[in-house]
Amino acid sequence: MRDDAHQPEIRYAWFLVVVASVIMGMGAGALISISTFLKPIISDFGWLRGETSFAYFAGAIAMGFGGIGMGYLSDRFSTRPVVIVGILCLGGSMLLLASQSALWQFYLYYCILGGFGASALDAPLLANVGNWFNRNKGLALGLATAGRALGQGFVPFASGLLISASGWRTAYFAVGIVCLVALLPLAFFIRNPPGLQEAKEASRNAGMSDQDGAYLVPPKLAVAWLGGAGFFCCICMGTAMVHAVAIAQDSGIAADKAAGVILLIYISGFFGRISFGMLSDHIGGIRVYWSASFGQTVLIFWFTQMQSIAGFYTHAVIFGFFMAGVMTGLIICVRELTPIHMRGMSNGIVVLLAWVGMGLGGFQGGFFFDLSGSYLIPYANAAAAGVVNLIIVSALYFYFRRKSALLEVTGAA
Repeated sequence: MRDDAHQPEIRYAWFLVVVASVIMGMGAGALISISTFLKPIISDFGWLRGETSFAYFAGAIAMGFGGIGMGYLSDRFSTRPVVIVGILCLGGSMLLLASQSALWQFYLYYCILGGFGASALDAPLLANVGNWFNRNKGLALGLATAGRALGQGFVPFASGLLISASGWRTAYFAVGIVCLVALLPLAFFIRNPPGLQEAKEASRNAGMSDQDGAYLVPPKLAVAWLGGAGFFCCICMGTAMVHAVAIAQDSGIAADKAAGVILLIYISGFFGRISFGMLSDHIGGIRVYWSASFGQTVLIFWFTQMQSIAGFYTHAVIFGFFMAGVMTGLIICVRELTPIHMRGMSNGIVVLLAWVGMGLGGFQGGFFFDLSGSYLIPYANAAAAGVVNLIIVSALYFYFRRKSALLEVTGAA
């Protein structure tokens, strides 16, 4: 359905895809970099793996709640100032993490990183990119999230190299400085597409019954459905994201080589996001989301069966391709199933539940490892969460198909 009342400036729109992907990549990479900081910090402070990985859980929940607020602000006003605030909080929190000395500080700084930093980048920028495109929206969002995937791979990998060379405090400090110096200039290129405010006002002024009638799935129901699916798919995903490096190290692989596991997941994810984004322009977001989720669910438990560096690297490439398509498909579903005036907040709500799932996945991985001394239970839990996600997405798809069939029958009559 075509609901934008403007023609996008295509050349500038594609430039904004690059800008958004770089900014989101640094934000998401900074948050997930706990995967390489985990063992060095535990070694210094003597904390348990579960209580240390809880910082990621706290930051992910804060990011989710912050995403709703930041998405609302970008819907009501403009994306650029929201992103600038996010960059300042992102870089500042990394500098604070470099000076931490207590567990409560670790939690607090990760909450700032997620709740005011990364949250101000993801939901607003994804909504902004989606609003620039009518055609090729799947490809555009796939490219934007692909750059995000590269950041999630390169920031932890670079952090791992810095940790090996200079220690984890220097690594946190360096990442914070890079965030501020590299991202602030890019933020000033962000702008809304022409005619966006008029389109939002028209959408906002339309009655709820008109909005529901324009979509096969009522938008608020779709957001709730997608949020529930995102929660479970990200429990599955978050377990691997936080513990993939640690499980490789536990198999006797050196820290610098183990960091390559997370890098390969996201390098492969770069191509996965583009591929699934392009595919969604042909078969739709729901089917793309289900397909990627199926691959992720089938592959997650096999991390526990890897023993060699070759095995971990090979599995990381295959897993990363499907895992990347999950979030791309989820964001495309939001773009397809919600009206223009509520996309920022809708992205925020779905991202909230997704990040809560990511945080819970990371936390349960550490918690059950501490209880059992093995990653078998945590990764089995991750696979079970993936199955629940598939059930939810299947139900949404069949609901969508049934409503579509009823509409065809009504139209034919």
